[in-house]
Amino acid sequence: MSEESIQQVQKNSRPAQNVQALEKNASFFADNNWYKSTQNRLETYRLIAESAHHEVQGSKRLLDIGNGGVFVFPIEQIPHVEAIDVFVEESFATRYPTVKWREMNVLELADESRFDTVIAINCLHHVIGSSVSQCYENLNRIFEVVARAVEPGGKVVFIESTVPGWFLWFYKLLFPILLKFWPLQHPPTFQYYFREIQDAAKRAGLMQAELALIPKVSNIMTLGIEVPGWASPILIGKFVFRKPR
Repeated sequence: MSEESIQQVQKNSRPAQNVQALEKNASFFADNNWYKSTQNRLETYRLIAESAHHEVQGSKRLLDIGNGGVFVFPIEQIPHVEAIDVFVEESFATRYPTVKWREMNVLELADESRFDTVIAINCLHHVIGSSVSQCYENLNRIFEVVARAVEPGGKVVFIESTVPGWFLWFYKLLFPILLKFWPLQHPPTFQYYFREIQDAAKRAGLMQAELALIPKVSNIMTLGIEVPGWASPILIGKFVFRKPR
């Protein structure tokens, strides 16, 4: 996405999550044990968990965005852990009593220099707007609030499914129609080209430390359905950024 396009996005929209999508996120993922157990069974998501575990080692103050009530990595050695999501169930605190839970939208995050590590796993594509331009404004907003929340020298980790540029070109055309007539229980999503994630981080003042692809070595979950990895165009990226000191 060119700088001219970004400026036009910022002029025409404000960050906000589509209300219907927000409600579907809460209703679909809340207490969805089948979805969680299916992911745990698939080898690709085990690789995601291993990648996340590697990145949070040594953390002292961790924020997990879009946690969903499940930590896919050990947190016992992290002194301070906070997690946010648009829904927080009572069972979350029962499973993880040492975690500080906050029910909130990431777009509303207002913390400043509180964490040495911020991580979000498959979160970005769920924070959709009511238009393509608003999706991009939400992407910019997420990186702005995350860059503010992490301390100088801190680490920001996004493990996120991305799509090729050719797929995104078609999807941008279809998105307004799909959003209006969405037929699935799973919430609608908007996935980005990996360069767009890098550019949003750069605009927020974060420096890229690492970019790696997590291989699709098993079936994956797409819109709540288990499909063969080869049947989906998504590529799962691990994006690691640092905030300058």
